[in-house]
Amino acid sequence: MTSSKAYYSLIQYCPDLGRFEAANVGVLVFCPERGFLRALTSRNNGRIIKFFGSEGHDWKRINAFKRGFEVRLREESANIKAVDDLRQFIELRANVLQITQPKPMKVSDPDKSLVELYEQIIGEPASKVRKKSLKRYVGERLSHPDVAGKVVRDIRVTVPVLGKEVEIPFGFQNGRFNLINPVRFNAENPDQAVNTACKYAVEGESLYETPDPQRGRRQLVIVGQFRPKDSESPRRVRQVFDKYHVKLFRSDELPKLVDEIRRTGKELILQR
Repeated sequence: MTSSKAYYSLIQYCPDLGRFEAANVGVLVFCPERGFLRALTSRNNGRIIKFFGSEGHDWKRINAFKRGFEVRLREESANIKAVDDLRQFIELRANVLQITQPKPMKVSDPDKSLVELYEQIIGEPASKVRKKSLKRYVGERLSHPDVAGKVVRDIRVTVPVLGKEVEIPFGFQNGRFNLINPVRFNAENPDQAVNTACKYAVEGESLYETPDPQRGRRQLVIVGQFRPKDSESPRRVRQVFDKYHVKLFRSDELPKLVDEIRRTGKELILQR
């Protein structure tokens, strides 16, 4: 497999920026050629305790910083195209998590290199790092205070064309009840992505044409995750969905969906 130029940085906990003492708590790998930018952070604080002891730390805040960094990096990935962009992103950080300046490396499989680097630097199996599912990622973004009160979770709906009940993770009302379903389109062949899209298109049209007795008119909204630098699959999937009244937001377009809920969604606190 052909290798590509990449960069890695260490994610460090630094409780006192003036003393420059830090404990490694994660790594990130950036491969511009492959459109790959991802971080792994430890889900335990053993290295922090080893270096700085167990007293005087706000563990809840530290864990929130680590999770928040992974989310922020994912959100900014569309704007980080070159190593200078990554350096600028790093320089803007100003909390107890510090990111070292990127160092060059070669990768043939960025995901594999990230895992190997994590295990080498952090000293624990990467299997212990909870891989964030797309559903969990979407759920975190829909938990923002501006929209949380407008989002219903874990909705059971009957799809008329299938004649069976399915569970949709999220929904909101804005004249139609929008059923939000996160879906991965990770196949290398765009034809496979289209095949997956057709399944949801049929379900979406059936829901669109059949109002719910309590919630009224409905629409299926897909948050789709595609392979990096794959522009063909999203284009073709969108073409299919447009014909069947299904909305598509790529995962990197999630802020647009959150903004739509913020602007148009109705409070549904009592609705389940």
